[in-house]
Amino acid sequence: MSQTASERHRNAPLRPSVASALVRRVREVAAERREARAVSGANTSMTYGELDDRLMVWSDDLRRHGGRPGTVVALGVVDPAYLAPAYLAARAAGLVPLMMDPHQPAERRDQVLRAARPALTMRVQDTPEYLPTEFDPRTLPEAAGYVGFTSGTQGPPKGIVSQEAGVLHFLEWERQLLGLEPGQRVAMISPPTFEVIFRELGLALCGGGELVVAPAVTRVDPAAVVPWLADHDVDVVHVVPSLAARWAAAARHRRADRLRWTLFAGEPLHSHHVEVWRAVAPHARVINLYGPSETTLAKFWYAVPPNPTPGPQPAGRPLPQTRLRQLPLRSADEPGGGASFQVAIETPYGSLGYLDGTATEADHAALRRTAGLTTFTSQDIGELDERGNLVIKGRMDSQVKRRGVFVDLAAIEQAAIAQPSVRLACCFQLAPDAGGTVVLALETDGELPLAELRQHLRRQLGPQSPDEFRLVERIPLNPNGKIDRRELLGRLTGSGRQEERTATH
Repeated sequence: MSQTASERHRNAPLRPSVASALVRRVREVAAERREARAVSGANTSMTYGELDDRLMVWSDDLRRHGGRPGTVVALGVVDPAYLAPAYLAARAAGLVPLMMDPHQPAERRDQVLRAARPALTMRVQDTPEYLPTEFDPRTLPEAAGYVGFTSGTQGPPKGIVSQEAGVLHFLEWERQLLGLEPGQRVAMISPPTFEVIFRELGLALCGGGELVVAPAVTRVDPAAVVPWLADHDVDVVHVVPSLAARWAAAARHRRADRLRWTLFAGEPLHSHHVEVWRAVAPHARVINLYGPSETTLAKFWYAVPPNPTPGPQPAGRPLPQTRLRQLPLRSADEPGGGASFQVAIETPYGSLGYLDGTATEADHAALRRTAGLTTFTSQDIGELDERGNLVIKGRMDSQVKRRGVFVDLAAIEQAAIAQPSVRLACCFQLAPDAGGTVVLALETDGELPLAELRQHLRRQLGPQSPDEFRLVERIPLNPNGKIDRRELLGRLTGSGRQEERTATH
C-alpha cells in the first residue's frame, strides 16, 4: 500500500456513504488506538491505523471494480490475516460479504456461488485481486450484513441473509459479558465459512482487542491447537464441543493456562466435554451458546459452573430482546411429552430470511421476518429446568420409530458421551421409513473394550439401546468442527447417498 493512499485516508471523517454501524465502531476504535496492534497473523501484523487505512483503500477498490451497494461480494480467503480489513472494506462499500474457503470442495463452492450470485470475487491477501463473475448479481436489502449457508448435511445448503444489526447486537452483549479490555487477545481459528468467524473478528476489533489469526495448517491439526493457544497467550476462544474434544485429546500434556474464556456453540455441550476441556484450559470460564444460524450468531447463553450438573448443559436464558416461544409437540405420542416443547425464537436481531431459490416453502414458513421481527421455528425440542433455563433435549427429527416403538437418537448419544472413555458419539437409523436398524458409532480413547462399553450402555438404555455398535477410529468432522453425519453414514454403509434420519444439532 502506498504512503499516498495511507495519508489520503488517515484523517478522513466517517463518510456519509459508510452506512455500516460495525465499520463506524471499528473506525472509532482505530482513531483512539492507532498505534496498537489490531491483527496478528503467522507472517504479518497490523496496527489499528494500518487496518483503518487498508479498509478504506480497499473499499474504494471494490467500488471501482463494480461493487454496487447491496450486491454480494465473494471473499476468497487466501490469507486469513487480511480477512478483517477485507470484510470491513466490503461493508464500508455497502456490499454484502460471502465468505469462501479456498480449501472447500469445488462442487460445494460452485453450488454456493450459483446460489449467491456475487457481483465480483475478491481474493483476500496482502495485495487483493478483484475478479468479475458470470452471474446476474443479486441485490439484497440495505440491512443485510453477510450471506451464510447451512452445512448441507440435511439437503442442499440454504442461503441465509443475516442483518448487520444482529451481529453488532451480539458483539455488544458479548463484550459486556466477558468484560474484555483493550489489548486482550481473541483467537480467530474458525473456518471462514462458519459464522462464528464474525464473533471472533468483531469481538476483538469492536473493543480494541487483538485478533490472533491461526494459520490454516494449525486449524486443521488438532495436536497443534492447544500449543498454539498457549504460545500466543490467547484470552478468548470460540469452539464446537466435538472439535474441542479432539483438541484436548491431542494436546500432549500442553495446557493453555492463559486462556480466560471458552465459548462453546454449534452442538450440545455435555458435562464430559467441559471436564475434558478444563484439563487443558484450567483457568478458562465456560459459556454455552445456543442459537440456529437463522437467528444470527447466538440467542441464548449459560455460564457453566465450576462443577457442572452431569449431562447436557442448559442453553440458558435469552439475550436481550429475544423471546422463547414454546410450541406444542406435533403428537402426544412422541417421547418427552408434557414438559417438552418445540423451540421457536423471536427477535428483532434475527436474519432477514433465506435467499430465494435455496429453501423450500416449508423452510420459508419456519423463518419469517415481519414488521422488524424475525421468528424462527426450529426443529429443536426443549424443556425448562427448575431455574428457568432452556435445555435442548433433542430434535424433532431425532425421534424415530423402530418396530413401532419410538427411539430417541439424541438420548442415545447423550448416554454414550457421558462415558469417560467415549470422545465422540453419533447415532443414526438406517432406512428410517421402514423402521430400520439403529446404529451407534463411537470414537473412544481405547481404554474400555467395546464389548464392556456396549454392555454398560445396554443396561443403562434398556429398550432404547441401539441395535448395532460401531467403533470408529476417527468420526469425521465437517469444516465447521461439527460431526459430519452424512460422511460417517457413507463410510459405514459404503454409500453416502442412502436416506437416513439423524439426531442433528
